[in-house]
Amino acid sequence: ARVRRFRGNRPMPEMRGRPVFLVDDGLASGATLRAGLAALRREGADRLLVAVPTAPALGALELAREADALYCANVRGGASFAVADAYQQWYDVSEAEVEEILKEREVL
Repeated sequence: ARVRRFRGNRPMPEMRGRPVFLVDDGLASGATLRAGLAALRREGADRLLVAVPTAPALGALELAREADALYCANVRGGASFAVADAYQQWYDVSEAEVEEILKEREVL
């Protein structure tokens, strides 16, 4: 339902044989990014490149094994990690905000 809400009736882009960047606001457990990588591999993406602004060191190492490349500007050590701690200002973006941004960019 969320995909249809944000994409409308536009078809999904062709991934087969293409390099694909998967971008997230940060890597916590890595579960969401791993699911994205698996889905893109099933779609036949040629290379999978992940970009996140922040990640725990161990999580970054683990995800780097699954992606063709991982770009992360702020790798943090320590026992506990929260993506929000790496930001001066943090809030969850609502689905309404996403729709508004897509409409402004004439994507919706």
